[in-house]
Amino acid sequence: MAKTDIFLSALKLSGRRITEQRRIICDYLANCRTHPTASRIYAELAAAHPEISRATVYNTLNTLQELGALVEISFGDGHTHYETNPAPHVNLVCLRCHRIIDVPVASPLEGVEAERWHEAGFWPIAVKMEVYGFCSECRKRKKEEIRDQWRQSHEQMLASRPDEAEDE
Repeated sequence: MAKTDIFLSALKLSGRRITEQRRIICDYLANCRTHPTASRIYAELAAAHPEISRATVYNTLNTLQELGALVEISFGDGHTHYETNPAPHVNLVCLRCHRIIDVPVASPLEGVEAERWHEAGFWPIAVKMEVYGFCSECRKRKKEEIRDQWRQSHEQMLASRPDEAEDE
């Protein structure tokens, strides 16, 4: 089953009508290779399809997320991204630039006993695995910022020193 069909089926199961706007949103999500935000999805789609409303984008994303067809990746500060890749993988999340890098793995929860979930009457529909840290670009930028701060403070310290020649 194609990704677009998975999203559309989820909407149908929730009792939503499959409108042209929802079809366009599902197509976008199915073909997306990044982790888009709702505002980015709306901006990109509205440029080509001015009939798409912001409310329909947000409502469609909320419905798909509630049904487990999409996984929400939230930074807690209004930077909510959506995971559209159903293949097993781990998300490496940069805390500085909010870039999300997919790392394919056979199973993000290898070693976790899924049978115990079923014994408890729990049936998982999505697994979200995120590792937070700093990407190589941000680590490099941070090192440069630290060096610049050190240079500035060192130069200020040297500039504020009384000139030894004046003391003689």
